[in-house]
Amino acid sequence: MAEFYGTTVADIFNTMPKRFKPEEAKEEDIAIGYECKGEGKWKVTIKHGTIKVEEVKGDLKGCATTIRAADAETFIGTTLGKIQAMDALTTGKLRVVGDVKLLMTLLPKIFVQYTVPEKKSSVVAKDIISTITERFRPDKAAGVDMKVGYDLAGPDGGKWTIVIKDGKCAVKEGLAKDLTVKMTMPAEIYVGMMLGTISGESAFTSGQVKLDGDMMAAGATSRFFNKFVDPNAQASEAEELITIKVTNSINCRFATGTAYGMWFKGLKEKKFLANVCPKCGRTQITPREICAFCRVRCNEFVELGPKGTITAADVVYFASPDPLTGAVRKTPYAMCWILLDNASAQEAFCFDIKREDLPKMKIGARVRPVWAKETKGTFTDLLYFELDK
Repeated sequence: MAEFYGTTVADIFNTMPKRFKPEEAKEEDIAIGYECKGEGKWKVTIKHGTIKVEEVKGDLKGCATTIRAADAETFIGTTLGKIQAMDALTTGKLRVVGDVKLLMTLLPKIFVQYTVPEKKSSVVAKDIISTITERFRPDKAAGVDMKVGYDLAGPDGGKWTIVIKDGKCAVKEGLAKDLTVKMTMPAEIYVGMMLGTISGESAFTSGQVKLDGDMMAAGATSRFFNKFVDPNAQASEAEELITIKVTNSINCRFATGTAYGMWFKGLKEKKFLANVCPKCGRTQITPREICAFCRVRCNEFVELGPKGTITAADVVYFASPDPLTGAVRKTPYAMCWILLDNASAQEAFCFDIKREDLPKMKIGARVRPVWAKETKGTFTDLLYFELDK
């Protein structure tokens, strides 16, 4: 029995009685024949709100209308809506002997649309845990010494410790006392994440997964192992696509406008250019064409800095994945609000601080810019700020 789109012709006929809507067929009295080349023949008898589905070995007799499909793919595709019925009719892959309107009017009225039932994996957490050592990638774990505990709740759950040390991996029952990190979650959530049917990021942010210990160690474990593949999945089924790590690139140039264009021109010359409101005297950095307070055009430009003062800082210990590439920044890192010399008091702007300066960073500290070796007039010209020692 051939399978297309995750189902077979027999599946469609076997579910007909359950999908039948008797209240819509009280006035109907008709027999419909189906013939699918290579699959078989069926006769569906509908009479005053009742239905009878039978497989026929010989000729189809007593049918007011007969539907013939050239192959299983055509029949399944038209049933699921993957193939337009009119396209199949015009190409001859689908033929109707009798009333063609039956396809368009009666059948959608008296039957609930067939949908492919979701295939549930029989894999449990223990099955996945048992494959950890064979999926281990020692080349990715050089110099790693950590113990990861899994506390999986539910009837198919359990407690395990994954030990990674000296390029080797071992699985032990129970939870060790000196864990690097412990992950607590329902067993079904763990299985879903491993199979790719549940987003790991969503599971963490929704509170379904609890972490105790080194959060970054938990995020790093995935690179130490090859992806688990369900052994019960059919060979013809494609592996579920979760993410494609690609950066969108559009081969175009965009005009930023006169004011913002001056900002990028300044970066190319390793300068910070701001424009000045002619009414209130406020400097705007980055430059904007109109003063937001006075609502007048700002055409005068001045150079600020290049040094400045930290007025506020946000230190990040858990970085979110980049939505375009999936990459995660090395942590911790800090985004600082920097007030450049000669700038108006409210015109601090946010930028990265050098990672090596984080231990000494504080509000009020003086900083200086670090530029790229080759400046091109883009946002990549300014690398970061560092403490001005």
